[in-house]
Amino acid sequence: MIKKIKKLFKIVTIDVLIYYKDKPSTISIDLNEFKIIKKEIDSNKVKYYILVNEQEIHQSFLFKKVYLQKLIKKKGPTIGDCKTAEAFKGKSIYPYVINHIANSELKEGINEVFINVNPDNFASIRGIEKAGFKKYVHLKAKRFLFFYFNVNKDFF
Repeated sequence: MIKKIKKLFKIVTIDVLIYYKDKPSTISIDLNEFKIIKKEIDSNKVKYYILVNEQEIHQSFLFKKVYLQKLIKKKGPTIGDCKTAEAFKGKSIYPYVINHIANSELKEGINEVFINVNPDNFASIRGIEKAGFKKYVHLKAKRFLFFYFNVNKDFF
């Protein structure tokens, strides 16, 4: 319990690329054999996942609000916490799922969908770009509790 409390009071370094998508698009990936399942977790979080032989091979989450967006004066759902099982990496499942999520939101009238990624995560960046997302900003900052400081924004 004390470790959790100490963790809350640490200064956190943030270094992310923020991508966006503002129009539904098709991508040249045909993975219709994989059914994407949608599950509401709570009022802010929706899980999208794929099962193969009752085993989860991919998961992505859609967050309705992310406080980091306030730093770039944007509102909109953000995709994050995406994972693909090792045996299924390299099969374009990640771009297939995030494209599906973004298209679903955009077709419901949302103006923009965002996805945040570590600038060193080259595999995820390839998948994000393959899914039709565009670079928006490279954001660096420090966070203490809910307060951000030393904010540096490089827009593309």
